[in-house]
Amino acid sequence: MTQLAQVKKAAAYINKKTKNFKPEIALITGSGLAGSIPPLEKEVKIPYTSIPGFLQSTVPGHSGNLIFGVYKGRNIVVMQGRFHYYEGHPMKDLAISIRTLKMLGVEKLLVSAAVGSMDLKLKPGALCVLKDHINFMCNNPLIGNHDPAFGPMFFDLSEAYDKGMRKVALSAAKKAGVTAGEGVYLAATGPNFETPAEIQMFKKWGATVVGMSVVPEVLVARQCGISVLGLAWVSNMGCGIEKKPLSHAQTISETKKIEGKFKKLLEILFVKL
Repeated sequence: MTQLAQVKKAAAYINKKTKNFKPEIALITGSGLAGSIPPLEKEVKIPYTSIPGFLQSTVPGHSGNLIFGVYKGRNIVVMQGRFHYYEGHPMKDLAISIRTLKMLGVEKLLVSAAVGSMDLKLKPGALCVLKDHINFMCNNPLIGNHDPAFGPMFFDLSEAYDKGMRKVALSAAKKAGVTAGEGVYLAATGPNFETPAEIQMFKKWGATVVGMSVVPEVLVARQCGISVLGLAWVSNMGCGIEKKPLSHAQTISETKKIEGKFKKLLEILFVKL
């Protein structure tokens, strides 16, 4: 089965469950951030396990549901948990969920993630609004996976993260009482955290924060013509910057601390974007 056929099958199943609800804005929640979703009216929850052809999330802190609903007149869909390359999924299969969102009608994508910071001004609890990225995964979900139905094979990335959306996000962060700044995301494969030497190298390359996701989703979304806003929450400083070991438990613990602030931020963004 081609990926286009897979996406059509998934979209048809979802449309049947939601009675053809057409979401305008999609949100992907990062590790430990699933509890930050503002209350939605007319909510419909669909487990990933029930959607034909959808991948399954295996990482703690990623619930594995699509949640549809309305927030102050805006049609929203939330991916409560994402899929990672390090889970063993083929890279090209990471395109399925984003292409399905496009087929459902999504025009704007908010990608959130927990990250390690290499900038001393952005410490745990701060928000890095992404202005660009570096793909250090040495792979791409679009390689050998082209279908004209999803956009051109060759496309521009001079503004991978929408400038207007970034401006709105920085203003919203101020209103929500969130320490925020702009920066560059570096995507590594994981699942191990980076070494101190790698962190120093990434800093020299111009990276601000580092994580193990985001970039595959953004590449697929931009090819499809979906505008993207990247919201990277700092859960730890990069390895070697502070003299303490890193763990996924720490990531979850730190992101839980900012759930309230993230919820306030989303309440503004869902209306203003």
